[in-house]
Amino acid sequence: MATKKENGVLEIVAPRWKVIEVGIKGDAPLAMQCRPQVVIENLSRKDNGLPAIKYKSSDARKFIDSIHWISDNKPDTLNDNLTDEELMNEFRELLKNNEASFGIPTEAFKESICKGAFRNKASKDIVSVRGSFIVMGEYAKLSFSGVQMEKVPTVNKNAKGAMVISVYSKFYDWETKLRIKYNENLISAESLVNMINLAGMSVGVLARRTELSFGKYGTFSATEVTKM
Repeated sequence: MATKKENGVLEIVAPRWKVIEVGIKGDAPLAMQCRPQVVIENLSRKDNGLPAIKYKSSDARKFIDSIHWISDNKPDTLNDNLTDEELMNEFRELLKNNEASFGIPTEAFKESICKGAFRNKASKDIVSVRGSFIVMGEYAKLSFSGVQMEKVPTVNKNAKGAMVISVYSKFYDWETKLRIKYNENLISAESLVNMINLAGMSVGVLARRTELSFGKYGTFSATEVTKM
């Protein structure tokens, strides 16, 4: 925000940064489908002139790799010596002992909020609202009542429209918290929360979200709001 002085020099008004923490509650299951670990590893190896890792593809590996892990004890999906049963047993044991932590990329929420503001005519475009707030941190920690594998037939555009089976992780009764830093000169806390609710209904978050064709997951709403 700027005002023009009589001498023609612009005076820049200092931003008034405020922080709120917003509880987020899923209104539909949350679907995840991250890039498989082997793809990330092989991209790095290609950049360094190394041969690609041979990958034993399986539903269990795809399922475990589909999740955004924020704990460092993820089962080793690159270990070809482990069977699907062994990988899934390790995964279930981590859940049972509350030793696995998953998260949602905060940038996914920011993108959803900006799109929701534009689609519901609360902003003239997606870009304008982006500079008014920051969703802090890299991941928002996820809590949930259960998670399961979901396999869905999809069209592979890279294989001339051939049908393939896509593997997702689907989380039930999910919740998280977003810590948001915003410029009070540009947007109020109330307006920000309203934008979150608009985005939750019309856009959603992550894979198979409601804004996509045949999307039905990832809808959410704001619950408690705390000023920090």
